[in-house]
Amino acid sequence: MNSDNDTPRPLKAAIKTIKVRARDEDFRIVQVHGTLLVCSKAYGNCCCGWTEKGRAPVNNALYSEEWERRKIRNKLHLSFTGCLGPCAVGNTVLLQLFGQSIWFKDLNGDEYIPMIFEYIEAMFAAGRVLPPPASLADHIYARYLPAPAGEPLVLDLGTTEDDDGLERLDPVCLMDVDPATARWKSEYAGRTFAFCSPGCKKSFDRNPGEYLEEIGLGEA
Repeated sequence: MNSDNDTPRPLKAAIKTIKVRARDEDFRIVQVHGTLLVCSKAYGNCCCGWTEKGRAPVNNALYSEEWERRKIRNKLHLSFTGCLGPCAVGNTVLLQLFGQSIWFKDLNGDEYIPMIFEYIEAMFAAGRVLPPPASLADHIYARYLPAPAGEPLVLDLGTTEDDDGLERLDPVCLMDVDPATARWKSEYAGRTFAFCSPGCKKSFDRNPGEYLEEIGLGEA
């Protein structure tokens, strides 16, 4: 019989999951504060990153490196995309954060990428949207029209919080994985972790403690 010391205790975390139903199944989805959408030539746009049109190349690798290095995957989703629309002022990036849309224009240099992430981290620390720093003030504008005057529309999204979702998370990509059917698993600190792919398992096995610390997972 296992003693109390041998039994893994429930996971705690700084992240929250919700239960989302799709294809007649329940899936656990990690809630984040926002998304950074980077318009990139590599994803089929017509202007951003096109040097022949006067734009600087879009350094996708640097965006990814800054995102990974700052360990904010559990707070901000990063996605590279095709055309976001306002081509005339490219290179263009759209930040959706705390319910606010913040558009960046004319990012013609790698130096702006760390500035954007520093701005994002400052807003994480403050827990709200902040005015841009002087270094980015001339690169931010409002593209979307404001809501009509009157009572704001509040959508009933039917969100179901899920207290047990953390036990099912792939700690690398944060996808929902059923431990009972997962093909790839690792043992660490007396606990079994399941993965969606061999790549995630390999990344975790290289440094499991770092991944668990990054997403706020630990023992209660």
